[in-house]
Parts: sequence; C-alpha cells; structure tokens
Amino acid sequence: MTETKTDKSLFYLYGLIPTEELKENPLTPFAGIDGRHNLYERQIGEVTAILCEIDEEEFSEEVIEDKVNHDMEWLQVKALHHHETLEKLHNTYTLIPLKFCTIYKNEQNLERTIETESLKFHQLFENIAQKEEWNLKIYCDDKKIKEEVAEHSADIKQHEKEIESLSPGRQFFERKKLKQKIEEAVVNVKRKKCDEIHERLSEWCAQSDVKKNWSQEMSGRKQDMNWNGIYLLNKNNRDGFLQQVKQLQKEYVDLGFTMEYTGPWPCYHFANL
Repeated sequence: MTETKTDKSLFYLYGLIPTEELKENPLTPFAGIDGRHNLYERQIGEVTAILCEIDEEEFSEEVIEDKVNHDMEWLQVKALHHHETLEKLHNTYTLIPLKFCTIYKNEQNLERTIETESLKFHQLFENIAQKEEWNLKIYCDDKKIKEEVAEHSADIKQHEKEIESLSPGRQFFERKKLKQKIEEAVVNVKRKKCDEIHERLSEWCAQSDVKKNWSQEMSGRKQDMNWNGIYLLNKNNRDGFLQQVKQLQKEYVDLGFTMEYTGPWPCYHFANL
C-alpha cells in the first residue's frame, strides 16, 4: 500500500493527536478505509492529523450519500472500520476522534483549519488526556414501578380508600384520576432514581452528560429507554467506576431498573468538535 496523491485524491481524516506523543510512539501504518492505502500522519505544529488517501470516484459526497441510503452492507463495513481504527489510536494516543466520513479535498484546507483552531485543540487534548468515555443506558419495567408506587404511596392508598365509598358513577371518574396520578408518580420515580444513579456515577468522573434516549426501534428492546448517560473518567478510575455501576445494578434491579454499560470508548462526546 502506497501513498499516491493525485488530482483525484481526497483525504479521510480519522482524528487528531498531539505531535509530541507521536515522537515517543511512532504511528504503525495499517490499512485505511479504502483497503488500498495505509494511514499516515501529517504534522501541523503541535497537532498531527491521522489521514488516509482515498479516491474521489469512490468517496465523493454524492457516492457516499448514495451508499448511506442504498447500501447498508457498505455502510456497516466502513463504519466498523472507522470505529475500530479510532479504538486502536485511542489505546496508544490522546485522540480527538472525528466523525465518520470526515473528508478533505486537499491537505492544505486541513492545515488551515488546524492552524486556525490550534488553541481549541490544545485545550481538548488537556481535557481528555489519560481519559476514556463510558455509556450507561437505563431501562425501566413500568409494571414493577407501579406496584412499588401503589404499595408505598400513602396518598394513592388514601385515594383508593375514598373511591370505595363513592357511587359507581363517581368511582369511574375518580379511578381515571387515580390512574393518571399513578402514571405521573411512575414518571417522577423513574426521573428521580435515574438522577440519583447519574449523580453517584458522576462522582467518579471528570465530566458527565446526558444524551437523548433511543427509541425502541433503535435500542431493539420492548422497554423504553429512560436514561442515556455518558461519563468521562480517568483511566485509573475505571475499576472504581465499574464497581459502582455493578453495585447500582444490584440496588435497583428489584425496582425494575435494568442498566447496560459499554466502554471504554474514545472520547467521542467530550472531544466533539
């Protein structure tokens, strides 16, 4: 595999790495996204870009849009390659990962971008050095939470008692109100418990945040996703963080909470440009 920059070459950008780190651990070239060219580095001051040369005929904006819309196999293969490449780089370097299919028409445009934003990149490198990203998704069994609410809520128990003494007509409308009250209580319990879990995990982290919940179609689960938290932690805090997650899983399982954690990942969210 060789670098054969031509007039039809484009440049696929995987990520940015502090130049100093590459002096200590030179990049070992491996296959790029086109399967023909190796990854290579382009030093731009204190920032080094990790690139792969690609052919415009295969990776033009129009071709990529068509592939994304009509060729799921191509998309899965290329997206997996991008992710696995970023993981390899993250295991060795402080990495600012770029989004899938970040492509430049020439290296000069990339160089100007990096020179313009050099201070921003320097700050990001400081923020994510020796850190990794974890994700926690929380799913809830509403039936179990409803049972817990009905069992332990004095207000709801009192409401149930009052309904029993009413006429059948009034009971119908009051039971509708009670049902709504229980549903609101379930929502409040889920929100409160998820906040508690997030707060306890955030104590282990340099930063934490919450992303949009996935739909059932995206998650592939029958239960709704109720929390989608992300956590940036120092690598030497990993064991303590995971122990805390496992402890929380035990504490909340009887209430109907299921927690799924994944990581370590490159700092996709916390180094987002």
